[in-house]
Amino acid sequence: MDTRLSWTFGDDDFLHPTGELIPLSPTWSVGDRPQYRLFFDALNSRYAGRENLAHLVMYKKMPGFIPHLTTEAAIVLRFDLDQLAANTGNLNQAIYDTGSYLRLFYNTGNDPHEGISATFFPLDTDRFRLGYLYDISWGGTASYINQSIFPSIQGSSPGLKVQYDQKKFYVFGGFKTAQIVQPQLVLSPGNQSDTETVDVADTNFGFLGGAGYDALDNLRFDVGGGYFQQGRFNLPDVRGQRVFTYGASARALVHKDMPVPQSIDFTLYRNDPMAPMILFAPEKYRADELAWSVSLEGDVLEQHLKDFDVVGGTKDQAAWATALQAVVKYGYTRISLTGIARDLNYVVRNVPGFIPFQTLPNNAQTQPEIFGSLAATYAFPDLHLTPGIAGGVQLPATFQSEFTEGGVAASRTIVVRQQGDESILPYDQGRLPIFQGRISLRWDLSQIMSMTAWLQYVRDPNGTLVVVDPTEGTASLRVPQPADRLGAAVSLQARF
Repeated sequence: MDTRLSWTFGDDDFLHPTGELIPLSPTWSVGDRPQYRLFFDALNSRYAGRENLAHLVMYKKMPGFIPHLTTEAAIVLRFDLDQLAANTGNLNQAIYDTGSYLRLFYNTGNDPHEGISATFFPLDTDRFRLGYLYDISWGGTASYINQSIFPSIQGSSPGLKVQYDQKKFYVFGGFKTAQIVQPQLVLSPGNQSDTETVDVADTNFGFLGGAGYDALDNLRFDVGGGYFQQGRFNLPDVRGQRVFTYGASARALVHKDMPVPQSIDFTLYRNDPMAPMILFAPEKYRADELAWSVSLEGDVLEQHLKDFDVVGGTKDQAAWATALQAVVKYGYTRISLTGIARDLNYVVRNVPGFIPFQTLPNNAQTQPEIFGSLAATYAFPDLHLTPGIAGGVQLPATFQSEFTEGGVAASRTIVVRQQGDESILPYDQGRLPIFQGRISLRWDLSQIMSMTAWLQYVRDPNGTLVVVDPTEGTASLRVPQPADRLGAAVSLQARF
């Protein structure tokens, strides 16, 4: 179950020769590329959808010896076939646990879904997160993609989740643990009156809780919060003190004839014949049906970091994100509108901090990331064709510092698209909007296989290159690189 095989052929930028721009764009070839994923793609999943993945799920469910008790367990292994084919020799990136669990469920009412459950994660808890839209969720533990709330985690992060479900509401609580190498004060073996600092792997905890309530048949409220220990500072003036993050998430959802959205990356894998898990069900349309949903989410974090401007001081630094999503289906037309805003601290929340483990300087200036996108598709059921168009504009997050060079005031701006993806702009140049768009045509060949062709355009004037200064001969100079990229590809995919 949940297998995805994709054969993709294309070029994300055929306007420029290979090597002229960064990121590099090889000529036409077979294989997926990160540049095919635009900023508004797959916001509710860590995957773009063209990866080659397979999951081995061994599942068992049995009634308990105690009346009303049900027991179930699953081993869930993910095989990243692209990583296997990369021949890097790192099997930890290619085969890993992705949500194995043991679960006890005690039914407390006439509804078979009403009751209290305890889900034990013996290996990893990345599916146990806070937030609702995956793109701005937090508290995960996927260290292999730089999405772990525990920096420098050693191994995985097991844990426990307890939840009570009723027809109108749910409430949950739980914890996760992680081993983090951190400085620790110990007695000196040679002199028991002295202490020394050693780096050891010690247990750090994360605590999560939340609730949801259906106030009306079409009105839903969700709220959650958490506290996560993140090791100890290894900076000289605050060495040994705790690093931690705490915060809350909330969502309001209004919907009609649409289910409450949930990321597949949050759900537990099951193979229950009484409640089949349909992962890739095709979109269903009715000629006279109007269905819609609108959701508004907000996330606020506080991160306890070293105060950049005070020697020996620490400080709580705020980070925030918000998302607005609207989806409308009328007949065979589907339209979605998305807007997301998050400040720089939230973009780099898992580091933690733009300057690792430190707050931003008091004189630093930042700008939040803001983007909006609009997408529309129209289905032709008899022909099994679905043409689509999507586009959006993004203002990336930035960090700006002002200084004096040779007696002349100047400023420098760093554009941060995501954690680890940064561009330093030329002197006194600020960020510029990024435009992205795509037209596509999907042809469903069967219930498991489809072919998609698309043409995409990206305009990002924030990219730069380092070149030799022609006036100096040896000095380097940062200059803007060409902003426009035009690409096209075709993909054949099977999902089953």
